[in-house]
Amino acid sequence: MATSVSAPPKRVVLMLWILVAFFYFYLSFDYIRATSNDKQFADYLQYVVQIAGSENRPAKEIRALILVKADELSLPVRGDQIAILGGGDSLNVALNYEMDIEIPLFERTIYSKQFEHKVRFRQINAFGR
Repeated sequence: MATSVSAPPKRVVLMLWILVAFFYFYLSFDYIRATSNDKQFADYLQYVVQIAGSENRPAKEIRALILVKADELSLPVRGDQIAILGGGDSLNVALNYEMDIEIPLFERTIYSKQFEHKVRFRQINAFGR
């Protein structure tokens, strides 16, 4: 009369491994999503600085454009985190923000990634014009 006692522990171990894999993939996805959104934001920030510098746009308008894009990408950027110095050919924009990577279901922050951007206007030399 041998009873199979090893079946329930195997199922528990399997369920624990599935749970660990779920958390790992969710955290990886959240981290990759945050990094990817920041890359898109950095590209847009460079674009805005180039356009705003060449057209001498006011700082208030530049800040508004940056905040709209940050909201579109679900980035936690506030207006006071954006430093706009100079204007025209000497336009510089500095921006720092922090993105939280959370544990699924518990809504607890496990990691905070710091993003920092310093962008300046670059004069494009057009040869032949």
